[in-house]
Amino acid sequence: MAHDSDSNSSSTTPDDDYQSHLQAGNALVAQAQTVATTDFAQARALWQEAGKQYYLAHKADRDEPEAAFKLAQAWMAEAHALQKEGSPNAKIMWSNAAAQAELAFDLTPENGRLAMAVATCYHFGEQPEEAEAWQQLGRHLLDGAAKLQGHGEDRKNEDSED
Repeated sequence: MAHDSDSNSSSTTPDDDYQSHLQAGNALVAQAQTVATTDFAQARALWQEAGKQYYLAHKADRDEPEAAFKLAQAWMAEAHALQKEGSPNAKIMWSNAAAQAELAFDLTPENGRLAMAVATCYHFGEQPEEAEAWQQLGRHLLDGAAKLQGHGEDRKNEDSED
């Protein structure tokens, strides 16, 4: 482990940056969720700020799928807000969210839930062919994961000798 970076950042490491930005984003999302029903404009601003924090977390560790996906979720919230307002920019934001969710999926290509999130983005972005393809992939992955040994109750029942 090199210590050359100590002179550049006195006490922070990329992992520290990743965690601090991820936690800041999570806190902002929690705030947004508490005010969303009473002050949608404030919630939207908080979601946008959370997206910035998730972007910084993702930038700090590009191999970590959690921040990549949380950034996609923040963009999904923004797309939903734009759609709710009737903005023509909603489709663009849904496309951006889909691209970011695809990037998160690339980091964990076995994750059926991520594939379904991509499908959702394409669905709301009015791209039905892409939505259907991602939905099929998500279903396949989720069905396959349920059938794999070693997942919760399935393995306990299969390995039981009684």
